[in-house]
Amino acid sequence: MRFFKSAKLAAVALAAASGAALASAPANAATTPLAPVTCDRENTTQFQFEGFVQPWPMGCFKGSGDLDINVNYIFYMRAGDHSGYVVFADGSKVSFTKGAVFRPTEAGSKNAVHIHTD
Repeated sequence: MRFFKSAKLAAVALAAASGAALASAPANAATTPLAPVTCDRENTTQFQFEGFVQPWPMGCFKGSGDLDINVNYIFYMRAGDHSGYVVFADGSKVSFTKGAVFRPTEAGSKNAVHIHTD
């Protein structure tokens, strides 16, 4: 009887500790780290960089976090399911929200060196 009671108390303590650990886990604990993926123009969840004359995306990414990149001659960007910002070689930064299609500048293209997604 004593062993059963100790085992029961241990199980209750373990369950309580597990619940506390889950409650204190960061909100993005289950997300995938930001990484390059194979571009699929039809995939509206990807973050995509596009050039002016290229009919396909030049660089595509999924996940959350920070990543140093080197994507040149960007004319358009598609945020997909992401929000965050892109840093360009000239030091400028453009923020974006989920679903946005946007340009790095109103005139010409830019080279991206860093991307952050939430």
